[in-house]
Amino acid sequence: MNQIGRIYLVGLPASGKTTIGKQLAEHLGVQFMDLDAEIVKVVGQSIPEYFDFQGEGNFRIKEKETLRNLGSANEQFVMATGGGAPCFHFNMDHMNEMGTTIFLDVSPGDLALRILDQGVEKRPLFKSYDQQDLIQEVRDLAERRLSFYNEAKIKIRDNRITLDKVISYLKS
Repeated sequence: MNQIGRIYLVGLPASGKTTIGKQLAEHLGVQFMDLDAEIVKVVGQSIPEYFDFQGEGNFRIKEKETLRNLGSANEQFVMATGGGAPCFHFNMDHMNEMGTTIFLDVSPGDLALRILDQGVEKRPLFKSYDQQDLIQEVRDLAERRLSFYNEAKIKIRDNRITLDKVISYLKS
């Protein structure tokens, strides 16, 4: 891990991208960036508000622009991408060209519990407050996105992904 470069964390909502990303950035001594938080700065609205006002298509364009601008302006960082970022506008190809991508693969059941704990209203793609329905929503989303996530250079499948586990994958 001599040259850290750009590290992009990808995965479904609530998979731990932000939590692990902050820990990893601190451990490596590099900047942490949350793509969704950066988009909020650019558009001046929360992600759910922007989705409601501009629609998902416009959000995905803004996401692509922000992803590329941040990657071009910074040579070392850990970035938590939005769950859908790898699935649009060849963003996964771009991230793989620019740095190291890590797929945090957590089971739909665990993700549903995390989403319920954090509040469904913060996640514009999920509408169900019922655990069983939410698990199915997460499964459906995973099915649509898995082919993109599997393009990541590193894949970590575990319901309890830790900083130590990510570091060991980076070293190997």
